[in-house]
Amino acid sequence: MQDSYPRFRLAECSRIVAELVLLAVVCSGVRQSAAQNQPEPPREPEPPASSTQPLTLTEQVLRDVLEPLQRGIEEHNPNQVLSVFDSQETPDYARLRDQIRAFFRQYEAIRFRYKVLQVSSEKDRGSVIADVDMAATPMDETRMGVQRSTQMSFQLKLADKGWKLVGFKPSDFFSQ
Repeated sequence: MQDSYPRFRLAECSRIVAELVLLAVVCSGVRQSAAQNQPEPPREPEPPASSTQPLTLTEQVLRDVLEPLQRGIEEHNPNQVLSVFDSQETPDYARLRDQIRAFFRQYEAIRFRYKVLQVSSEKDRGSVIADVDMAATPMDETRMGVQRSTQMSFQLKLADKGWKLVGFKPSDFFSQ
């Protein structure tokens, strides 16, 4: 009988260990399942990126002036081009309006590109220096196309609805 006693103890211990391992596995699964069924705490909604970081001066000038100016020129839309100017503050606005309209009558395909080099402001006034390239194909096939590259200086004023142009140099950029 002494032989069976140690074997019985060993078998009993093995069974108990197996039951403990099984119990541990089951309890672990219950804990994970309970954790997964718990609702997540509510998250704070993230504000839109634009409200967390205000636009830089350069981004404002691009949005308000240079991008609409480029689109207006390339789409032959004198109203859009003129909308970036402050008609009250721009010296000789009527002459500028006539120059833009005459320019569009003479050229059909226009490519207008710019690269901003410097933007600065003081209170409600600002300035932009940009490299500007323009290529225009004339309506009249007997005339030569126009290629202009220059460094332009734009004068700006901060209005109620953003920045507006009040002038640019060279002022004869759109004249013939």
